[in-house]
Amino acid sequence: MDLGRTYRFVADLPVRVKRRLTGQGVDYREVLFRELADRLQGASPKRILEIGPRDGEDSRRLATLRPEKFVLVDLPNQEGRVRGWLPSLKCEAAELVVGNIMYDGQFDRLEPFDLIWCTGVLYHNPEQLRFVRKMFDLTAPGGILVLETATARRPRTRNENCVEIWYPPNKTEGRAYHVSTNVTHLPSAKAVHAWIQMIGYDEIQKSACHRAVGRGLAADRVAYIGRRPFGDVASVYYGHVGHDFPVGRAR
Repeated sequence: MDLGRTYRFVADLPVRVKRRLTGQGVDYREVLFRELADRLQGASPKRILEIGPRDGEDSRRLATLRPEKFVLVDLPNQEGRVRGWLPSLKCEAAELVVGNIMYDGQFDRLEPFDLIWCTGVLYHNPEQLRFVRKMFDLTAPGGILVLETATARRPRTRNENCVEIWYPPNKTEGRAYHVSTNVTHLPSAKAVHAWIQMIGYDEIQKSACHRAVGRGLAADRVAYIGRRPFGDVASVYYGHVGHDFPVGRAR
C-alpha cells in the first residue's frame, strides 16, 4: 500500500470539496503561464515554439505574447484536432508543422526560438535525454524553455534521481498509479532537473503550478523554467566547447 499517496489524497480532500462546491477550479497550465509571464518581465519573445498544443488552451495564452513567429508542432494523428481550433486562435503569426520533432529532418532547418513551451510530452518519448537536447538545440541563446511532464510514481523510486521503466505493461499497477499502458519511461523530478542542467540550461526554477492544484498532482508531475545561456558553457556535463560528447545529441 502506498501510504504517501493515501496521505496526499486525504490532505487534498477539503480543497477538492471546496472547489467542487464553489465551482472555482485551478488550471495548473494557467498558473505555469503566469509564472512564465513573471519570468519574462514584460518582454515579448519574437519566436515561440509550442510542442504538443493539444486543446489549444496554452496556445491561446502564448498568442497573447504577440510573437512575430509562432510555430505549433504536433504528430500526424493530432493534425485534425489542432486544425479544428487553429482558426479561432486568430494569430497571424501561428503556423502548424506536422511531424515528430525528434526524428523528422524538417525540424533541423528551423531557426532557434526565444521561447519553447512543452507540456505533457516528454514522458511519452523513451529517448528523453535526447529530447531535452533537441529542445536545447532549438532554443536561441538567452531563450527560455518551459518543460512540464508526468513523473515517477513508485514510492521507493519517485524521490530518487532515476527513471522508472513501466514495461511490460501492468494494467492493475497502471490504474493504481494513473499510468497509461503506452507510457514506458517515467523520469523522477530530480532526473528531469538533472537532464536540463546537464544539457546546458541555467537559471532553472521549479514551478509551483501543480502544488496550486494539490499535493497529489504535485507528487505526480513537475515543471521547470530554464534559460539557455549566451555563448558556450564549459561546465555542463555534455559540454558544448571543443569536444562534444555524442551522448545527448538529438542527431
